[in-house]
Amino acid sequence: MSQKTVSDALHVFYELNSALSDAYWETNDINSKDWFFAMKTMLQDELDELHKLSIQDHIYPYEPINPGVVQLSDKLRSLHPGMSDIVYRPTTYQRLDELIPRACDLFDIA
Repeated sequence: MSQKTVSDALHVFYELNSALSDAYWETNDINSKDWFFAMKTMLQDELDELHKLSIQDHIYPYEPINPGVVQLSDKLRSLHPGMSDIVYRPTTYQRLDELIPRACDLFDIA
């Protein structure tokens, strides 16, 4: 496994943030909306911290900054197996199906 950089993390997190936004707007179930909103908020907190780094720091290995990403990792791992029950649009499902393992890999290296 190659070591992931801050730049890699930013790329995955931007894509995941977009996919979670789509999932939020595509569901009609209030509990699912709450779940997607909570995950987006945790992800945004991490992105906010990563944005504080200088562009030169993007080559360094990624390490989670915000302790809340542990909760995000747990929520993503819970979502992934049962995603077909709450994510109905095929393109959103495919994006999340690809991005969730990539994001969890980033959290595991810390």
